Amino acid sequence: MKQIFRLNNFDLLRLIAALQVAIHHAAYHFEVESAWWSDLSQLVPGVPIFFFVSGFLISKSYESNSRLGEYALNRGLRIFPALWVCTLLALVSVWKVGYFDTVSVRPAQFAAWVVGQLTFVQFFNPDFMRNFGSGVLNGSLWTITVELQFYVLIPILYAALRRLGGSIRRDRIVLLTLIALFIAFSEVFHALNETRSEQIAFKLTKVTFAPWFYMFLIGVLVQRDFALFHRLLANRALVILPCYAIASWAASHFLGWKIGNQIHPAMYLVLVAAVFSAAYSAPSLSERLLHKNDISYGVYIYHIPIINLMMFNGCLKNAKDVPIAVGLTLVAATLSWLVVERPAIRRKKRPLQSIAAS
Repeated sequence: MKQIFRLNNFDLLRLIAALQVAIHHAAYHFEVESAWWSDLSQLVPGVPIFFFVSGFLISKSYESNSRLGEYALNRGLRIFPALWVCTLLALVSVWKVGYFDTVSVRPAQFAAWVVGQLTFVQFFNPDFMRNFGSGVLNGSLWTITVELQFYVLIPILYAALRRLGGSIRRDRIVLLTLIALFIAFSEVFHALNETRSEQIAFKLTKVTFAPWFYMFLIGVLVQRDFALFHRLLANRALVILPCYAIASWAASHFLGWKIGNQIHPAMYLVLVAAVFSAAYSAPSLSERLLHKNDISYGVYIYHIPIINLMMFNGCLKNAKDVPIAVGLTLVAATLSWLVVERPAIRRKKRPLQSIAAS
């Protein structure tokens, strides 16, 4: 079962999810969002997929090595080296095109902003950046703030499972209860979006784990019940993926359910089934296509800086600019993987201590 778990298409699926985010943002910021490929990409909502896959894989990683120091080091090596290089390159690009010469920036404010971008406050955006490109140095990085919170919560979650659970059945009950509670919170939160979206408290809540935690928890649940879900969904992608596409279209057109970042929870469960099935149908496909090169993170963090530079240089209302932005992003992501990410990942600590499975 361990070998079956490891052989999957998650690298490929994360790349597809990252490309969806890049295409969506390029189409939106270049003001060509009505293009058919932008509409089609909404069937693959990148952020919800990332959160599910993260819950699935990070929980397994913690079970394999629950030493907090090594767990933190491994998570940091995956996130921060590429993030730091990307952020510094983005800052240099803004400086080189002369934008900082056109705005008034206090040194203390600039320093605080840069420290936030390099640590865990990526969602903060100062007023002096509002007229550059999309108006944010790297607007997609708010999910890094959320993801880091997930990392912190994993040891707490497993401590709660040891205390409240103790058996497979009780662990399921605890996880399902938490999932139900956070689904309720997420639904209330998103329902208030239209009336309170400009309130500071609402904006800050959006970048906490709370509205998104149920997505991550479902990943944890699926991972811990891997044998069950593998038996039900593996090698059925050719059936499940078309069913998901039809269900998404029907739910959005007839029920008014959303399928983007604010995807309806019932629709999210169908998406999870589709993602898991795709991961474990022809599970060697990802390795054959990507040869263990995972450029999805690079695609995710580099596409907005590239879009910003293109916008600053006049790219707008031209659908041809979208594939150009995506192509440049793929080049940057590949270089990031080869030069920064892969060397950093090789410094990870191997699993030395396994947490007892409930």
